[in-house]
Amino acid sequence: MSVEVTEDGTVVAAGQPVDYATAYDWAVDNPEKITSLVEDTKAFVTVIAEAETAPVEQQQSAVREAFTAARPKRPAAS
Repeated sequence: MSVEVTEDGTVVAAGQPVDYATAYDWAVDNPEKITSLVEDTKAFVTVIAEAETAPVEQQQSAVREAFTAARPKRPAAS
């Protein structure tokens, strides 16, 4: 699976938008998933953790910020 941040700021993985709950799950309960998606897992987890108690709107913005900070990995050439 690969992840991308679209021009409008939406984070998409496997063709589906990524919400805060999913990003949080990847950061906390599924570190193998986030490690496979980004270059800098520490940056990703830091941004997601900081948004844990934020309002919903800020949490969704944090998803984009986390993936941008963590630098999504490029899909492997086939």
